[in-house]
Amino acid sequence: MLSWLFGNRAGTRKNEALPSYEESREIAEKGNAEKRQWLASQVGLQPEFLYYFATDPSTTVRVAVAGNEDTPLQADAILAKDESESVRRELARKIGRLMPSLDTARADKVTEMVLDIIGVLAADRAAKVRKIVAEQVKSLENVPAQLIEQLAWDAEEHVATPVLEYSPLLSDRNLLEIIRSGIDGGALAAIARRHGLSAPVSRSVVRCRDEGATTALMDNRTALIDEETFLDVGDMASRSTMVCNKLIERDDLTLSTIRRVATFVGNAVIDRILERNRRRLKLDNDEVRDIRQSVTEQIMKGAADKEGLPGEDARAKVEKLFAADKLTDKSIAKAIDKGERWFIIHALALLTGFEWEKVRDGLNSKSGKSIAAISWKAGLSAERALSLQTKVASLGGKALVRPARDGSYSLSDDDMEWYLDFFG
Repeated sequence: MLSWLFGNRAGTRKNEALPSYEESREIAEKGNAEKRQWLASQVGLQPEFLYYFATDPSTTVRVAVAGNEDTPLQADAILAKDESESVRRELARKIGRLMPSLDTARADKVTEMVLDIIGVLAADRAAKVRKIVAEQVKSLENVPAQLIEQLAWDAEEHVATPVLEYSPLLSDRNLLEIIRSGIDGGALAAIARRHGLSAPVSRSVVRCRDEGATTALMDNRTALIDEETFLDVGDMASRSTMVCNKLIERDDLTLSTIRRVATFVGNAVIDRILERNRRRLKLDNDEVRDIRQSVTEQIMKGAADKEGLPGEDARAKVEKLFAADKLTDKSIAKAIDKGERWFIIHALALLTGFEWEKVRDGLNSKSGKSIAAISWKAGLSAERALSLQTKVASLGGKALVRPARDGSYSLSDDDMEWYLDFFG
């Protein structure tokens, strides 16, 4: 731990390429930026040089210092407040790599300084820096619970999501408070994906009536879901083909939920449900007959879906257009105007190369930046991206990412790639 505080003073990390002390001093004082950057990145460099380079006028040199694991903590503390976001991002990655080795049970100077630095980075003005911190500490238990709660409440969804999904330091009480605050989209879906989610939290997720979060919960086979919650999901499934599509893949449905679903689906869907649940529920022939009869009666009344499994027809249509090179900005514009959500999801999935579930989550994320990034990746116009935000995701106001004056995307390519990494 002392080596982290003071750098590689003990010489435990050797580097045959490292120049002599006198040569290093010559480079530090008179070398050009390229040479200083090279030296600042070297394993085993004496800590006094790294401390000196922490205030170097060249950003590339300071980035090298930030990424060097031999840099003493005093220099890292300076870099945590560096004017360059790229420096702070590199420092966040390094501190995150070293955090698992930190023994926070020991109240020493090293622990205090490291936690101070990670705290500064977690409150950084740049969301990209905070996201790196969140990704690095999301599964750790040797970080302050207060820091995890701070990240979980972050207004930027991409920052909050990692800890909401993975952090063992968030209690059910924390999660319920966050849900009740009114979160939705990707943040709520992240909670729904947590391993071993409790029944009360599962119930709270579903009561938000968020499609993306509910489908994520249906995918989570470790979550505890009680009968009341399954019935709520069944009600949502009657209005959402995406929720229905996930519900029918479950093999732990209650009989009351199956009876509820039988009031609005067709034979193909109920056959899938019975195939997965009949043996576990020990349904006899009479019970199965009653369920099938319910489906038939609803179809006769026109109250049930006569088609096959949700989304299949839309997927086939999209694949046919894609094969004929006719899946264009114009065809998606027509689908947006007609409200053909399944067509849009599968079209964007094919054009971006993402899984359709990822595209669905992006459209449900309530993040205009995420939707714009998906549209950009799909090769759609900025105008079409705006239509997806307003007509499909029902966003408005400050949440919208509008086209630039010349009609192009207003976000930079780097920003687009950063938001797309979230779906990778």
